[in-house]
Amino acid sequence: MVPPLPLSDIAAADLLSMADVAVLAHVPASTLSRLWQDASWLDRVSGATLQQLIAAVPKVAGYVRMRSHAAHLGSVLRVCDESGLELRHDRLGEVVGEGGAVHCLATALAAAAGIMRMDRHCATSHLARCWGVRQSEALDMVMAAPPDGVLAEPIRLIEQASQLIDIIDTGANSLHTTVGHGILVHKMTKLTGTVPREVLPAAAERASAFAYRSSVVGLLMATNDFDVAVAYQRRLMANPLLRRNELWSLATFCGDIPQSSDFALAAGRGMRRTAAEVTTDVLDLNEAYLQYLVSAAIPVVLEYDSSFGSARDTLVHALGERLERGIVDKQLRAACASLLKSVQ
Repeated sequence: MVPPLPLSDIAAADLLSMADVAVLAHVPASTLSRLWQDASWLDRVSGATLQQLIAAVPKVAGYVRMRSHAAHLGSVLRVCDESGLELRHDRLGEVVGEGGAVHCLATALAAAAGIMRMDRHCATSHLARCWGVRQSEALDMVMAAPPDGVLAEPIRLIEQASQLIDIIDTGANSLHTTVGHGILVHKMTKLTGTVPREVLPAAAERASAFAYRSSVVGLLMATNDFDVAVAYQRRLMANPLLRRNELWSLATFCGDIPQSSDFALAAGRGMRRTAAEVTTDVLDLNEAYLQYLVSAAIPVVLEYDSSFGSARDTLVHALGERLERGIVDKQLRAACASLLKSVQ
């Protein structure tokens, strides 16, 4: 995390002196002199002066943002301690030092604190904000065991999460509750290899469709079970809500469309980020997950965006490379070859 720095150090990184800043920011020298060597200047500066400094000194905006994230993380860490979560501060420092998004980590830890307190609203609200590539990675670090995880002992958190799933009310189909519950279902399924008992494949409404898909993806990652992928593809083809949910889930998770309370899909939006994530998964994940990609996810994306985020060539390359590396399952090999031919 970024330590408190005097304004002089931040300006020096941009090769600016106090006189330069005074001229560029239109801030009186008398004001700057009071802030210049003070590491706590951010607590003393007025809002108007700060805006002038941000406009004039390029690195001030980044410093303010990082200090804000650090302050928020510090507040969340105190809440975690009060909630009974023991943190591995050395690992936490490593994650931040390696470029981990501090705000994503803070959100994931806040969700964990809500889970520990069995606070349904707090937990689902913060879990819903863990929907996204970097956010999901941060939540994985919170729920993982050492040496990768940031908690000394996540077992109690996992136990609480298992109980919390049973008492979250998804009947209202609200965005935060649906997404937060679905994320918890996914993480628990991926960790345990078992679907929570109340998650059923009927998928008659948005919340159940989202939870069902979440459990399927978790199972595929945990068990490499082909039957799960095949069953999901069959249900997807027979259920328009599942197909719509599949596209919405992929596109919002990857950041191609924003989340909305009505789970809307804006027409004509490119799927560039989704295509990039999917092609990476084609190369990296297990064969059952590949079965899901070629039979369900990729066809749904192509139906919405036939250009595949202007990355059909990248998809062709990824499928070709995966085939060259060898695919054990004969039917999956044929499915990959068929998809490859159709997108060339």
